[in-house]
Amino acid sequence: MIELSRALDEIAARLAPLPARRMRLGEAAGLRLAAPVVADTDSPPWDRAMMDGFAVRSPDVSADGAAELEVVADLAAGDASRLQIRPGSCARIMTGAPIPPGSDAVVPIECAVDGSAAARAGGRVRLLDPRFRPGQHVARCGDAFRAGADVLPAGARLGPAAVGLAAEAGATHVVVAPRPRVAILSTGSELVPVEALPGHGQTRNSNGPMLAAAVAGLGAEPVVLGAVADRPEPLRAMVAQGLAADMLLLSGGVSAGDYDLVPGVLAACGVERVFHKVRLKPGKPVWFGVRTRGDGGRTLVFGLPGNPASSLVCFELFARPALAALLGHPPERRHLPRRRARLAAAAKGAEDRPVFAPCRLEGAEGDLRAWPLPWSGSSDLVGLAVADALLALPAGAKRVEAGTEVEVRLLTDGFGRHP
Repeated sequence: MIELSRALDEIAARLAPLPARRMRLGEAAGLRLAAPVVADTDSPPWDRAMMDGFAVRSPDVSADGAAELEVVADLAAGDASRLQIRPGSCARIMTGAPIPPGSDAVVPIECAVDGSAAARAGGRVRLLDPRFRPGQHVARCGDAFRAGADVLPAGARLGPAAVGLAAEAGATHVVVAPRPRVAILSTGSELVPVEALPGHGQTRNSNGPMLAAAVAGLGAEPVVLGAVADRPEPLRAMVAQGLAADMLLLSGGVSAGDYDLVPGVLAACGVERVFHKVRLKPGKPVWFGVRTRGDGGRTLVFGLPGNPASSLVCFELFARPALAALLGHPPERRHLPRRRARLAAAAKGAEDRPVFAPCRLEGAEGDLRAWPLPWSGSSDLVGLAVADALLALPAGAKRVEAGTEVEVRLLTDGFGRHP
């Protein structure tokens, strides 16, 4: 059995992003760029109106913001006119339309007075804009970026705004750290599908859907293999199938019972064991290893405990940072965020191991209060399902009193759960 810090170091020593791939922009949402996005044009590509109004020449507007002008053109977004705006004239213009030659500012339509707001080509408009300034309400060519500029750096995540910016820059394809495939296999002869009513001695396979949700929440692709009985040959066949993925998550079968077959089966399938058993609660039996595939890639293998709460805590502590590394996240953003908080009520720890228990948080940054949630142990998901964070109680702290400052790990699952 090894310490938690050493287990994390052993995992970190074997992590690297997946080889970068060129993908269609629409398929790369949520992924991280492995190469910058370079603009193929200026943005805006021409001077354009930022408001509905009248495109004017600044010299035609008096010091008090007044002007009476002939309207010589009507310009909607998408219209392109080469008509020169000469002294004493203007163009009616809509938001997004190119600024016609000769004009350099837009007076909002709300500043048209004496009933002249509806003036179109051939009519006259009277304007009064006391706050007028040359160049107002005009986006100049290249204000946002220039052709050849890096508009998104390598490492940037392609969220909605970044996808929009890449599209504006002309990026039909991007080079990204691809979405890892994560095989998920639940072990145990007692497991039945979620839709089945468990009989005596049976239990529903909750770990499969739970781990699939955790994987999807991080932006990876879950490959759910279902459940397999505690028998060597079926287990070995399913493990062999899972080893084709970038990561294999097994739940159950890693403790010390007669039917805990996973370590032996993994060894028979060529998986190199890195560690088995970590000093923590819940999650002591956790297993980690690596297998080099025939294509030269590697499969990271995590044997998680079968009890659901223990399985999820081990995913958060061990598999999450590994998966984040495959996704190209920088080291400082791979683990659950850490904060300091004060206990709002006493919490129960353990003499021999650090404990990670569910809690709710109240207050703001710098004044967080942690409320321990009712929790009966490694099989109890009720507290974890409504938790904001995990209390990280050090070994030897059998009881931690209210008011004690403690560390908490924020539970960020990709679906917006974050205090």
